[in-house]
Amino acid sequence: MNTIYLVSSILCAFMLICDMFVLVHPHLPLKKYPLFFFLFSGLFFLQYASGISVLLLVALAVNSVLLMRFTGKYYTAFYIPLGYILNSITVNLLLFSANLVREISIQEFNADIRLMSLFTLFTIAVSVPVLYLVRRLFQRYLIHIFEKKDRKIFALVILTLFLCAFMIFTMASFFDHIEITLKEFFLMVSSLVLYFLFTVSMIFIVLHTTRKSYEARKKVEYLESLNEYTRNLEIVYDNLRAFKHDYINIMASLAAYIDEKKYEELEKFFYDSILPMQKNLTQKNGALNNLLRVKILELKSILYTKLLLAVNQDIQVTIDIPDEIEPDSIAMDPVDLTRMLGIYLDNAMEACLETARPVLNFHLGRMNGDTVFIISNTFVDKGLSVAQMQKKGVTTKGNGHGIGLSNVSEILNRYDHIYHETSVRDGLFVQQVQISGLPHSYR
Repeated sequence: MNTIYLVSSILCAFMLICDMFVLVHPHLPLKKYPLFFFLFSGLFFLQYASGISVLLLVALAVNSVLLMRFTGKYYTAFYIPLGYILNSITVNLLLFSANLVREISIQEFNADIRLMSLFTLFTIAVSVPVLYLVRRLFQRYLIHIFEKKDRKIFALVILTLFLCAFMIFTMASFFDHIEITLKEFFLMVSSLVLYFLFTVSMIFIVLHTTRKSYEARKKVEYLESLNEYTRNLEIVYDNLRAFKHDYINIMASLAAYIDEKKYEELEKFFYDSILPMQKNLTQKNGALNNLLRVKILELKSILYTKLLLAVNQDIQVTIDIPDEIEPDSIAMDPVDLTRMLGIYLDNAMEACLETARPVLNFHLGRMNGDTVFIISNTFVDKGLSVAQMQKKGVTTKGNGHGIGLSNVSEILNRYDHIYHETSVRDGLFVQQVQISGLPHSYR
């Protein structure tokens, strides 16, 4: 009997490892899979041998927590119970079909290692494509709900799936040691499927409602970005009006110096008043001219807001946007994109203002279908390594700071197709983000 328990445990563990690979790869290193395999096998064997049903929840919970820890993505916690549920239903459906065609009973199945191994392969063949489809649908429609760290929704989904897994196990194992007719077998399998469909429907309704709420919040943020963009245009217009007024006064002053032949005073007036104004206006016009190539409203708004603020703070700003940035050309949620750039640019401005000659460089371009952001700035070296700067709570600014770069890392780690690097080059602190171009259906 112990041999049967051991083989059954190993086969269940193997199925769940396959499920994890489909759902999590490449976020989980391959070297971690043996640990999960041995944990699943050992806990399942202990549960089968002792007959204590609650050990199933322990096995699923322990491995779910480890999966969250190793991947750094807390929403992966519901992958394991989901895989277990799908495997259980698939096995019972296949067993019902075998009972219908070959009259193979549950007791024969549980006592035959070859049958269990064969059914395991069939189950994997059915489950893997379904779970791959689940992963694609999740990434396309639902991932943002969990990325916003709505803990109530997360807890509800996890609790519901664990309860569903336990109930399906309890319902199915009830018939492991008793003879049942084909009709009873059909009713048992139907109950499992219906209970699973009911659970999935409830989860879907909750997630659909949450997604609608999330989209409504995004529309509000979009309108706020539009308002910010409009305010920036008004500021630019006011600056142009002010310059027009100043231009008339400047011309009158120049004419007075020239008429009275006060050339030394004219030289001083030119270098002290006119040249700084020209430099400031040139920076602003350069910013405006470059940002005309950005066709994404949210992106253009945050760049106007932050870069013009930097210019107004007497930071030497260089903006390089050689390519047209079209709508839908950046495979990243606009809210995440603006949060990322807002944090990077705020940090860059704060850091360079601490130096004697503040410099901020911004590059946005296309490279082989990818979108590349590079932000570099002067900074005062305070003895923190790049790795330390990205840890939550580590800061040189005092209490209440130290979450910016860690927040950006959390945002970017949600995307499989985004590469980001923080480095120090030639005395400049550099943030580089490269967003791969993806098919439209994957965005």
